Amino acid sequence: MNDVERAGKRADAIANRARLLEVARAVFARSGLDLEVTDIASQAQVGVGTLYRHFGNREGLLRAIVTDIAETADAQIRQAILPYRDEPRSALRALITAGLSVQQQYQSLFPVLRDFRLTKLFEPAQREAMRAQFLDLGREIIERGILAGIFRKDLDVDVAAASIFGSLTGVFESLGKYYPLAELEERLFQLLWVMVAKADEP
Repeated sequence: MNDVERAGKRADAIANRARLLEVARAVFARSGLDLEVTDIASQAQVGVGTLYRHFGNREGLLRAIVTDIAETADAQIRQAILPYRDEPRSALRALITAGLSVQQQYQSLFPVLRDFRLTKLFEPAQREAMRAQFLDLGREIIERGILAGIFRKDLDVDVAAASIFGSLTGVFESLGKYYPLAELEERLFQLLWVMVAKADEP
């Protein structure tokens, strides 16, 4: 096999994996942990053997689905706040906007992602790493805001970061069906801004 043929096979494998994950997310949203790998392979138009070559087994597929969702959501939020690295107020607003957008995008998946059985598929260190990658985004914004003299110096950075991400889920799940997303973004931003900003910040 020459280099061109090898490159073609790698491209096909990457495309197959991406298609399998896309289909698997949709099936996962409908069926949760009871998904059938044969259904996924059929809908992705690949053989079951191809699915197993990529993910090893059913549990490996479930881990890949959850990891892919977490990594994609994290990347979306990071990309949104990147232009505002030196502007803590704008970064906080961008995080809220992107975070609520992620909640809307994956709303059909979040109920099954809370299935306690999923925790058994990941080592404690893996679960902690996924949790930390989101909280670190909030911590970075809070810490930069404190250093810039915009946020309160007495803020508990960990609690503030957890409160921000907790509020994204709580507000969207409780009010997402009643208000436009843009209105929720503004109202949540105003609330969190009062929480983190120094008293003399407008």
